[in-house]
Amino acid sequence: MPIELKKYFWDTNFEELDKEKNKRYIISRLYCYGDLEAIRWIKDNYVDKDVEDVARNSRNLKPIVANYLRQQFNLRKEEMAYYRWINAMNYEYWRTNS
Repeated sequence: MPIELKKYFWDTNFEELDKEKNKRYIISRLYCYGDLEAIRWIKDNYVDKDVEDVARNSRNLKPIVANYLRQQFNLRKEEMAYYRWINAMNYEYWRTNS
C-alpha cells in the first residue's frame, strides 16, 4: 500500500496491513476517512464485488458512506449490516437514562 495512505490508519500497524487479508478493513477505513485519491486507489486495487461485500457486511461505516454505498450497489437497508445494527440499538434507553 502506498505510504500516502498511512495517515488513514493511525491506530494500526500500517506495515503489517495485507491488501488481501485486510481488504474489508482497508476499504471501509478509506471510504470513511480517505480523500479522493484514496477512493481512486480502492477502485484501482479492488473489484466492485469487494466494495459491495463491505457495503453488505461492515457495521463500521459512517452514515453518509453507508448511504452512498447503498445507492451505488442498489441495496436495501435490510441487506446491510450497518443499518441492521443501527436499527437494533435501543436509542430510547440512552435518551432516558443518560
